[in-house]
Amino acid sequence: MKWPIAFMANVGFEDLPAQQVADELLELGYDTIEWTMEHIETLVTPACALSCQQDLVTEPLQGLQVTRHAIDIAAEREIPIVNVLTGPNLWEPNATARHDSRAWESSIDALNKACDYAQPLGVTISLEPCWGTLAHDSVTARRVLDATSCSVTFDPSHFVMTGDSIPSLVREWSEKIAHVHLKDAFGRPGSEGEDFHFCLLGEGKVPWQQFFEALDETGYSGPLSVEFEAYQYLRQVLHNDPVEAARISLAQVQALMAYCYQ
Repeated sequence: MKWPIAFMANVGFEDLPAQQVADELLELGYDTIEWTMEHIETLVTPACALSCQQDLVTEPLQGLQVTRHAIDIAAEREIPIVNVLTGPNLWEPNATARHDSRAWESSIDALNKACDYAQPLGVTISLEPCWGTLAHDSVTARRVLDATSCSVTFDPSHFVMTGDSIPSLVREWSEKIAHVHLKDAFGRPGSEGEDFHFCLLGEGKVPWQQFFEALDETGYSGPLSVEFEAYQYLRQVLHNDPVEAARISLAQVQALMAYCYQ
């Protein structure tokens, strides 16, 4: 493996004690863990990132308060990265699609405040351009990056939907990429499950060989964090077994690496 491999502790791991999550993932062969807010008070090492995906449009004040708490925990536990979104988080029941100037102002103001709070504590705020949110493609992500000191969490699955060149963006943002998610997708912008799907690694439209080559070329040395969101497969085939989801995902990562670097 060219990079440390992590797994985001979601898809059912949220219901397990943090130490059990760590034991299960390390036994499978993962190098480190990306924790979510479900384990924020109990997370254990190893930890490469803390995913704090608050909606900074729908509830900017509350979102910023939660993000500051995540930064505090990250600093205390020596977790280098807090992963954030702009919002609105359309998968949450109280969020609606917005692209107006007030939404942009609220989100960018909250992100700047989060960056200012995190910087002296040695924590990096890393923005993930994500479907449905203000920053969802190359153009809108650039708008945030130009207005803040955020780094980038690069998840190639979201750029599948927008038609952006994934290798080109890796090269463009090489100095800003602080974290990488491994997730695959196919479809177009719209509703998850109807217009697009997050699928098993290698079954979607992410150009994995070109993606890895671009990361290699730009000198990225951080972890690659599996974000498993093939929820129908999880329910119907794996019977909601998060350990099996992690096991299958690691095998897919290893197979992709072997194929891309044969």
